[in-house]
Amino acid sequence: MPDIAMLSDAPADWRGDLLQFRRYVDPLVSVITNPRTQTPFTIGVYGTWGSGKSTLLGMVDQRLLDRHGEEFVRVHFNPWVHRRESEMLLPLLNALHNALNQDPGHRFADTVKRLGDIILNLAADEILKRVNLGGASVEKIGKLAQQYAEMRGQVDSQTGRLRGLLQKEADRLAEKGRRIVFFIDDLDRCEPDQIIDVLESIKLFLDLKNVFVLIALSKEVVDRGVSVKYQPFGFPDHAAIADDYLDKIIQLPLHLYPLGPAEVGGFIRGSLLGDLAVRHVATLESIVVPNPRKIKRVLNLLRVTEAIIEGTPGLDDLHMDLVVRLVVLRIQSPELFTHVVRQPALLVALELTYQDKLAVGTFQGFQVRFGARAEEIQQLTSSHHGRHGFLAPLFGGSAFEASEDRLPAYLTMIGG
Repeated sequence: MPDIAMLSDAPADWRGDLLQFRRYVDPLVSVITNPRTQTPFTIGVYGTWGSGKSTLLGMVDQRLLDRHGEEFVRVHFNPWVHRRESEMLLPLLNALHNALNQDPGHRFADTVKRLGDIILNLAADEILKRVNLGGASVEKIGKLAQQYAEMRGQVDSQTGRLRGLLQKEADRLAEKGRRIVFFIDDLDRCEPDQIIDVLESIKLFLDLKNVFVLIALSKEVVDRGVSVKYQPFGFPDHAAIADDYLDKIIQLPLHLYPLGPAEVGGFIRGSLLGDLAVRHVATLESIVVPNPRKIKRVLNLLRVTEAIIEGTPGLDDLHMDLVVRLVVLRIQSPELFTHVVRQPALLVALELTYQDKLAVGTFQGFQVRFGARAEEIQQLTSSHHGRHGFLAPLFGGSAFEASEDRLPAYLTMIGG
């Protein structure tokens, strides 16, 4: 039985930091722990899907715990977990309440109680708004309406004073030598209106002295959220509005640096996932997109594919360079891979066009090379050529034409 290990998509820790995220950690921790840093202070960690935002937040959290554990109350909030809530303020306050309540010495019991009272009132309001009146008598409806009106008045008053109440609690914690740090992750996975809901709750209720917020963001996702929120108002430039919107919330925008070939290569060599990836690391450095999540998926599929090939008779003559390129194509462009499975000659066409042996827009050339399949292959080639930056190095150095007869076998090995 082959010895196969896989890479998890869970955030990496210090020992698994093969992509050098630690270069961000100490500067951020210094900002948070420096007594001269003015609060409220919000840090936005910007990056695309799978770029390592969660890893960075986790490493900052761990460094604060290890070196400054007695100075901060660390609060973790994942809005996606609470995506079915009607609004995000209640679970956000619950996260703070739970973090304080978990203190081993119960040093914040008074604050926990006061926060609990606030949360109970807000929760009661949510419950009353959802009361099912079906089949209720007129008298019962009247009582419920009166109860709701009374509670609504209490909740409105409580919400109006909530910022002041939270500031008092943050100040009390600061007097005990503790400041609050909120870690907010997975916002990108929420619906657009929920994204704006969280951001507005941060601005309205967490913009407090002695409070830090670290929030992982994808700029494109926030732009979509702002677009949905403000579309009824007819603003022409939603991206500009999103920039202004975030400028009012975030004091330090930190954009994760794109990974270079050296980091990708180092990650592959350090992952220890089979000989295939290591032998073809130079190819992978040039064609794998610099995204940690994508890299892990490519390496996992490569390792399993390598084991399948080793255990299947009659595949000794497969060219592993082509296997590597097809695995990358499978992960990084599923749509193109689907077309390739149906029409393997598309691999040859893309190779010829990227190697300047066939012009994309010349039907005659396609007809000479592919005969009756020319029209379909030219259309597919035209629609995919230039769509992704990694396609040029992938096909620019490939040799699919030399193995055209066996392309179905290659594709079968990779799920085609």
